[in-house]
Amino acid sequence: MDKAFLEQMQKKVEQQLGHREIETLTYWKEEVEKLLRKKTESLTALLQDMKLLHDRMENRLSVLKRSASL
Repeated sequence: MDKAFLEQMQKKVEQQLGHREIETLTYWKEEVEKLLRKKTESLTALLQDMKLLHDRMENRLSVLKRSASL
């Protein structure tokens, strides 16, 4: 294969990965911001909301890991 073509493809892949990382971080940042804006009645309620967010993130990670191993 042509070296210029390989470099071009590598650059394209790196750009796509960077874009996906930005999208992912933006999504989870917005989820955390929702928690910060939410009027919680107690520390316990905030901890429960944080636990739910954590569980969602764990679930998504396990789905991605499973699909990556296929």
